[in-house]
Amino acid sequence: AEVIARDFAGNESKSHVRYFYENVKYKTSTIALNDRFLDGKIVDLTDQYAKDPNALSRLEKMKFVNETLRNSNEEKITALTSNVDTDITNGFNIIPFYPLRNGKKVADFADHRFYTYNNEQVSESWHMGIDFASVASAPIIASNAGRVVLASENGIYGLNIVIDHGFGLYSLYGHCSSAKVKEGDMVAAGDQIGTTGTSGLALGDHLHFGILVQGEEVRPQQWMDKKWIKDNVTSVLDAAKAMIDKN
Repeated sequence: AEVIARDFAGNESKSHVRYFYENVKYKTSTIALNDRFLDGKIVDLTDQYAKDPNALSRLEKMKFVNETLRNSNEEKITALTSNVDTDITNGFNIIPFYPLRNGKKVADFADHRFYTYNNEQVSESWHMGIDFASVASAPIIASNAGRVVLASENGIYGLNIVIDHGFGLYSLYGHCSSAKVKEGDMVAAGDQIGTTGTSGLALGDHLHFGILVQGEEVRPQQWMDKKWIKDNVTSVLDAAKAMIDKN
């Protein structure tokens, strides 16, 4: 990989960085669709977002929601989270994320899901976050300070909150039943930003939690790990700041 540094005068420096792949095995699931699901959530989302929902068959509606709508929602998130906010950069200080008190993990990052109906595959998707469940309408907490860049309905994500923490780091909260913040708000670490729910493509009350770095979905588990953050983020930034101050 190559890292390029450029100052405001246009001076540029390049450095090659060695990297390696982690051999992580992600879960693969086969989910059998039933009529209740197809005639419930899928119809609701299709009616809300499709241009001509009546022209779609039941299985076409499933593909629309799980693929077309999902891609559109993810493109919106990518656009929002690709910005590196220099106003927040200077005070960057991250602690492990812990968005839901006593939350139990019910789905993991990068699960590859195959959806079948009458034993035939009709759609597939990747789950780009971690699902946590607690009690209904449980408080969702902002573990780190930042600026709210999204607090509105976003298709399969339902009521969707996204926070910019600076340096291109964003946290995402999906399927909320309520939002305690609005776009543009500055939140402090420990603030309640919303409550869990079943909005969007969610069957049971839970929180979909995601982390993005400059528009790319990354493993949230790493950003919930104090040692990983120290070894891979804060110690690197501290060393860089020391070098800059020295010069």
